[in-house]
Amino acid sequence: MSKKNSKSSTKTSKKKAAALKDRQGSAVTAKASPAPIGSAQQEAPPPIEGPARAMVIMAHPDDAEFLCAGTIAKWCAEGWDVSYVVVTGGDKGTHDDAMHPEKLAAIREEEQRAACRVLGVKECILLGYPDGFTSESQELRGQITRLLRLHKPDVVITWDGFRGAFNHRDHRNVGVATMDAIYPIVRDRLFYQHHEEEGLGSHQVNEVLLAGAAEPDYAVDITEYWEKKVDAILCHTSQVGGRTREDFVRERAERDKREPGKPVEERFRRWSIRRPQTRPQQEQAPAEAAKPPETLARAKPQRG
Repeated sequence: MSKKNSKSSTKTSKKKAAALKDRQGSAVTAKASPAPIGSAQQEAPPPIEGPARAMVIMAHPDDAEFLCAGTIAKWCAEGWDVSYVVVTGGDKGTHDDAMHPEKLAAIREEEQRAACRVLGVKECILLGYPDGFTSESQELRGQITRLLRLHKPDVVITWDGFRGAFNHRDHRNVGVATMDAIYPIVRDRLFYQHHEEEGLGSHQVNEVLLAGAAEPDYAVDITEYWEKKVDAILCHTSQVGGRTREDFVRERAERDKREPGKPVEERFRRWSIRRPQTRPQQEQAPAEAAKPPETLARAKPQRG
């Protein structure tokens, strides 16, 4: 091979290697970039701060206490307005041969109300569906939508109904029904339009925290409120299997010994919408109203 051909071949090889390196670098960069969050979010949203309104929508009495009572205690202490919606009566959760569903439902209702009082929850709404038979139905979606329009929460905590791991039927269906109610039903007035007869207009929930998620991406430090969480859990006497406060304290001490200085956290998967709502024409800001009509048309958010 001539020197000329040898040099040409070497240059070609170097170009191919450089191109391959660029492609590999691009792939690594793409993989490292954060994925979009929520339906309209292209970057990580700011931390959730209040005080604001929150609604916790769970399947059973005690679900919220085990999953998010520390977060709720923190928010209530900060002045948040928090309400609970519990879909089922929890009337199957026992191994007691002498127990029957009606009695257990009454016990668990009082346990849940006691836990709410400990945490500072403003209102506890129990829908009374049979435990274990919750379906992702139009009726349930409508009830949840009505409560969202009535209480107008900024943040909702519910079950992650979409996780791939094992999931209880009630947990899964309550999570899915709640997410469907939040987006897009509650914000679009033509869904369940009879709510307007009660004076309930459309509403937008900006933040959802999904509990029980297989891949959580949002943490709340509840170290300061851990004892309050334990107190709320212990209200559910029928469900804790005889565990005492001392048992929880011992477990916490063992954890702190293994991982000194590590905060106690409750973890969620966050779904941040933060899509601007369309305002009536008369409420538009002066600068916005001054825009040409074609500019306003382009600026309006797309409805999904």
